[in-house]
Amino acid sequence: MEFLNTLSVSQVLERGTALAPDKTAVVDGDRRKTYRELNEIATRLASSLSGLGFKKGDRVAIYMKNSLELVIAFYGLQKIGAVVAWVSPSYRRSEAEFILKNSQSKAVFIFREWEGHDYLSSIRELKPGLPDLTHVFVVGDGQGEGVHAFDELVKASAPGDFTPPSLNVAEDLSMLIYTSGTTGKPKGAMITQTQAVNAGWQYSLGMNAGSEDIFIGFLPMTHSYGCGAILIQPLLLISTVVLMEKFDPKSAFELIEREAVTLQPGAPAHYIMELGHQERRNYNLRSLRAGLIAGQIAPEGLITRVEKEMGVYITS
Repeated sequence: MEFLNTLSVSQVLERGTALAPDKTAVVDGDRRKTYRELNEIATRLASSLSGLGFKKGDRVAIYMKNSLELVIAFYGLQKIGAVVAWVSPSYRRSEAEFILKNSQSKAVFIFREWEGHDYLSSIRELKPGLPDLTHVFVVGDGQGEGVHAFDELVKASAPGDFTPPSLNVAEDLSMLIYTSGTTGKPKGAMITQTQAVNAGWQYSLGMNAGSEDIFIGFLPMTHSYGCGAILIQPLLLISTVVLMEKFDPKSAFELIEREAVTLQPGAPAHYIMELGHQERRNYNLRSLRAGLIAGQIAPEGLITRVEKEMGVYITS
């Protein structure tokens, strides 16, 4: 697949739009967006960000739950050549502050509230110690200096108003993924455009994933595994991804049955919870043909159990 080494991350979405414009790209609850619609909204966001002065190489944090808004923010930022600094939505003050400061993020995308946490208030408290942070893009109610409503950004500009920058896909960065070992402070791994695209492709190989597949997306997309497997892989394959903001076995069963999901990337814990759930046999999960286990080593016997009890081929 020679084209993988010439494709930027934003071109992943643009290629899908050119080849299958009316195919559903993302499902988030009752919301469905085709490749054409998703690309248009991401381009509108890119145009608005450019109008605010954001440009290639600027660091911008995404501190959001799995959602259509996260997908739009990510691809909109990729269109302007910004470098995404990932912040897990489960992080609170100290973890978020470190990444925002270390990455020198000029802006952050957030939901106003999720799981009882007020992200906007938290960012406001942190802002005096973050000299680079000038803009906050918020989904939900939010006002104040430098605070912008996400919905207004994606409506403000026409897609034709945007001119994308020139990118060297082998050298220009797509994202910073923060990780650390058992000691020391987190370190931001610098991921180029080519590395990001190829990571998405590599996840597809073990499952023999293709354009006809439908992914379930409960892995956090702010994590390296979720980003590659859920945020990039499905769109690179021109398939469909059905999002979950957090994992719950019963909700996953419902989505698999309703959307005829075929592929499930997960961690061992997700499969263990599904195997142990008393209502699993009440759902039609026959569409699910394969899964991926990563993130940690699968306990002995787990893969065999999943294949036997759920009828799902598992690769790792």
